[in-house]
Order: sequence, then C-alpha cells, then structure tokens
Amino acid sequence: MARNLLLITTDQQRWDSLPCYGLDFMHTPNLDRLAREGMVFDHCIVPSPVCVPCRASVMSGQYPSVTGVLGNGNGLPEHVPTWPRILAQTGRRTAAIGKMHFHPWDSLQGFDERIMAEDKRHVYLPDHHVQFLAAHGLDRPHPTTLPGYYDNMGASITPRDRKFHVDGFVGDQAAEWLRHHGDNPFAIWVSFPGPHDPYDPPEDMAEMYADAPIPEPVGSAKELADKPPAQRDRGRGSLANSMFRLDYSQATPEHYRKWREHYYANISLIDEGIGKIIAALESHRVFDDTLVIFTSDHGDALGDHGLPFKGFFYESMSHVPLIMRGPDIPAHRRSTALVSTLDLVPLFYRACDAEPPDTLQGADMRPLFRTPTTTIRHAAFCEIGGRVMVRTSRYKYAHYADGSAELYDLESDPNELINRAGDSDLAHVERDLKSRLLEHGIDNQKHQSRYVSAPQYWLRDALEADYKKQRAEGGNLRYRPIY
Repeated sequence: MARNLLLITTDQQRWDSLPCYGLDFMHTPNLDRLAREGMVFDHCIVPSPVCVPCRASVMSGQYPSVTGVLGNGNGLPEHVPTWPRILAQTGRRTAAIGKMHFHPWDSLQGFDERIMAEDKRHVYLPDHHVQFLAAHGLDRPHPTTLPGYYDNMGASITPRDRKFHVDGFVGDQAAEWLRHHGDNPFAIWVSFPGPHDPYDPPEDMAEMYADAPIPEPVGSAKELADKPPAQRDRGRGSLANSMFRLDYSQATPEHYRKWREHYYANISLIDEGIGKIIAALESHRVFDDTLVIFTSDHGDALGDHGLPFKGFFYESMSHVPLIMRGPDIPAHRRSTALVSTLDLVPLFYRACDAEPPDTLQGADMRPLFRTPTTTIRHAAFCEIGGRVMVRTSRYKYAHYADGSAELYDLESDPNELINRAGDSDLAHVERDLKSRLLEHGIDNQKHQSRYVSAPQYWLRDALEADYKKQRAEGGNLRYRPIY
C-alpha cells in the first residue's frame, strides 16, 4: 500500500517525446529519473483522443460512451463516483492543481481543494494563474498576441520569466502545496496545461532545440485521400475560432519544425516543475512512500499525416507516455504490454487500500509489476463522438459514423500510412476487430444503464419485501394487502 498518491499529467504529450522512449536529445532529467527508478510502459492507449472525455475517464474509471462525455463540450455528472471523493474518505487530503478542464470550470468534482490554471487559450477564466499574474502587475495575454504566433502558425514565445508561464506556475504551486501538506497522507492530481498548443515556451527556452535532430513528421496530407473524410479538414475550422484564428491546413514543413522545437522546450519546462515536486517530496522524506504516476491525456500529431493537434486515433494522438515509481513498483523495468489510461483508476484505489466502486472498467495492472510481459488486456479502446477505435498489439481499426473506416497493420506499417480497411487480405482481421467493437458497446450498456435507472415507487418496494417474506415463511403465496 502507498501512503500517498501523486498523479502527474501533461496535456497533449505524445508517447515518443522523451528519452526513455528514444528521443535522446531531450533534456528531461527528472522524468529520466522516474523512468530509471521506476517502470516504463511502452504501449499506453488513452480512452479518448481529446481533453475532456479522457479526463472524465481518469476521474471515473469509465469509457466516454458510458459517462456521456464524448467531446470537450460535455461535463462529468455529479452522481458518477470519482476517486478523489472516495479516497478522501481514507483520511487522505485531496487536491487538484493545474488544468482540470472540468465543467463547471471551477467545480471541485470531489477534491478537497483546487489550485486552478486552465487551458492556455481560456484567457477569459479568472483562475488562480490569472490572479497570480495580476498580483505581479501582469495580465494573461490572448494567445494570438504572443510574439511569433502568426508567423509560426501557433508556435509563439512567452516573453516572461519562467515562473509566470502557466506551466512554471503549476510546478511551483504543486511543490509549494507539498511543502505545506506533504507531512500528512495525500492523493493529488497535478496537471500541467502544456505542451498543448499554442506552443509557447518562455523566451529563454525557445531556442533550446533549434539545432536538435528533431524527427520529421511521418506521412503527408496526400495520404488522406484514402482515409476517412473527417481527417481532410486538417484544422481549417480553427480559423473560425476566436481562440485560434488560424487555418492550420496551410502549415508548411517549416511550421511543423518550429512547432516541434517549441513543444519540446515546453516539455523541458514541465520537467523543471516535476523536479521541484520531487524535491518537495524528498524534503518530507515521503518520496519512496508515494506512488508517482506520470502520463498525458492524449497526444499531438505535430504535422504527422499533414494534421495538427489531436482528435483521431493515430499513434501520435492516442498513444501516450506512462511512467510509475513508488511502493510495489519495480525499478529499472519496462512493460511491452498493452494498457489503457483507464487501467490506472483501479490502481489508485488498490494502492490507497480503498474499496473501489463497482463501476470501474479498467483492468488490474498489478500483475505487470511482477511479470512485465504478461497480458492484462487483449485490446484497448478509444472513443470520441462519431467514431471509435480498437487496438490490439498488432492491429488498429477505427469506425466512423459515416461508415468510413481505418485499418492498420502496426507491425508492417508502424507509421499508419496505408489504410487497409476493405483489403481482402485482412478481411478476417477487420471482421474480428468489428466484433470487438460491437462487444465493447454491448459491455458498456450495463454501465450506461446505471445512470438512467429509475427508482421504484416506494409502495412497490414494500410489496416486493412482503412477498419475499411470504416465500421465506412458506405456505400461501397469494397476494395480501399491506396497506
């Protein structure tokens, strides 16, 4: 059992963005330490490729189609059991620090307290980061006003000290919270808003990876002719959004390069914050008593397949880093097993010796701590309004509401360039994966029905109780009035 739980997430961080996943030039010494002293998971798939649905799943342990949170405009209903509400009953202090993307935006959602620093583009929200800036005579600028925003198609610079950047603020606030409360058991979620677009590192970090051997995007927009029509917009719609004001379909290879430079610099800034968090834990001598989990809500295409951001099921969007360190977690280990972010939620309860609700849909991850190569799930599912995906260790199939589909053989085509949906050579695979999606939907029904079940009228309950008593007594089972 862990004394404490510390969930650290970033927003929109793809799996292949750290040294422990092969990107050796990255400067992330604190995440490197977690990976070295803990366990790295090579194949973690998110339950949704966008922010709010995935976060609702992390809170509830349920798929988006069960919670009903299938897009960023939805909110998790209050009646859904969540781990912060239940873990608080174990005597642990709970807190949410950073970007939560809750609806309403300032709701507690079961946490004892929040330090709010929301989406970089949501400058209209009076969160704690805005208040911090105001206390120092600063405002929170609209993202489109930052230097370089239009020239670099959203890769801008924050011309301020690191502590004023929203990710610097979150790291500092989390470390400060731990310095004040780390002596007592806690269960907290620290959520950095970066490296989510706009890609806006502090000015002194913007050139950090200017000369780095940054990988070029895989594929191009040309391949989208054989992909579902939904992908062909390529971010054109963002021009009509006041928070974006750009047509990302016009991005060039030079833009993609600049996106990646700034994206990686933002990750290095976040790593600095994680270092401060670790130092705060060590100051209370509770680092080794704390289950630390690092992951992200979804990834970012960064120009792969000619696409910006997220919302589809490519590996760059649905595959995220996952690192754990703490009690019962073996050091210097990797697991190649297929896992889902959803599988973290049962672990939260078990690690804190709390009784989990019977609503959870994630698998038990603990066998992987003993045998990293074992199998805890044969498929992972990812959902968003209008489309759904199933992924096995080798194949990925996605089905869209308009009837279009994608099928990839990840063994022969790891970059997902060739859509094999409808290919007769893989017809048996497509049939199998469609069946898995159908079974997934049917399995979700029993969870969905919980939220629409109507209670019986009180007199009916009394009649059923009386009839049960009649049967226990034996003899005459004919109806007898009870009122």
